[in-house]
Amino acid sequence: MPTSETADEAAYRAAIRDFVDCHVPARGTLGVVQAYRAVQAFPYRSVADRRPLTALRNKEGACTAKHMVLRDVLRAIGETAVVEIVEGDFASGLPVHDSMSPALQTMIRDGGVIDMHCRVRLDDPKSGSVRHLDATFPPALVRFGFTVDRDWWGDGDTAQAIPKVTVRSEEEDVLGEKERLLSHLDQDTTARRKEFLRLLTEWLAGIDMH
Repeated sequence: MPTSETADEAAYRAAIRDFVDCHVPARGTLGVVQAYRAVQAFPYRSVADRRPLTALRNKEGACTAKHMVLRDVLRAIGETAVVEIVEGDFASGLPVHDSMSPALQTMIRDGGVIDMHCRVRLDDPKSGSVRHLDATFPPALVRFGFTVDRDWWGDGDTAQAIPKVTVRSEEEDVLGEKERLLSHLDQDTTARRKEFLRLLTEWLAGIDMH
């Protein structure tokens, strides 16, 4: 017997449908690009509530919620997509900017900020091709030196927030699996990761994104 849908699940399904109606009028490759751009535009914010419904309502989120939204938007337009959880040094893909706090600049320069990052793997069952979509950072961050893909039109991978990664999971329960993977990090690594995300989010909240 099928499990009944919760109120949050129904609200999320409706929010995805509304998002597609507003932002993704096309299908096929153009629809994929439209979906990617619409989610990429969300400002990056690392917050305690990583649920995709919250990201849709607030039009902001970190890599987990943003890529769950992107996965589900792509599925809604008929694409085959999963969220990959990958491990890598989050600081390795970020630039140092003068407007950042000294503490954040130091952490970026020093590196070694191990994180379980999320991205979307888009599969084409007909051709067997695989594309990796990373919509973590919005295009406005280009002027601060971030590597942000503004010229992707559906071919190959987008620019990646973390250049070198190891794939750890593609489970459907992204939130639960990410928490499980993070729980295996040692205390010092966990503390460094949390401080880095706090400083990054604090800086991003204070800059002009227009």
